[in-house]
Amino acid sequence: MIPALLLAATLGGAPSVPALTVSLRPPPGVGFNVRGPSLITVQAGTYRREFPLTGVPDPTYPDAFRAVRPVTVRLPARVRGPVTLRARLFLCDRVSGVCTVQEHTRRVTLKGGTTVPVVLHLPAER
Repeated sequence: MIPALLLAATLGGAPSVPALTVSLRPPPGVGFNVRGPSLITVQAGTYRREFPLTGVPDPTYPDAFRAVRPVTVRLPARVRGPVTLRARLFLCDRVSGVCTVQEHTRRVTLKGGTTVPVVLHLPAER
């Protein structure tokens, strides 16, 4: 019996591994605090992983990232269906200097062999 991965490689196909690409869009004037551990948590059933956010430093405001890099998450092939994304974000308003923690949750449905884009548009603090 030929193992599935060897068979897929022999036939030229890749295993259908689901993936997510998570992007964050803050409102104008808001940056991601470099001192706070902003995280994306992905959970599907018993599978759970955390991904720290990294970003592009802001030269005018050294305590914040100007933007964070998108996070691409490749999930095990056994993970299918709904997935819960949780974002815990440490944000700073560049004008007022006030920093806050925001938490956001989004549920998405995986599709085998495709990368599902997820964009979180962050609301402005009031």
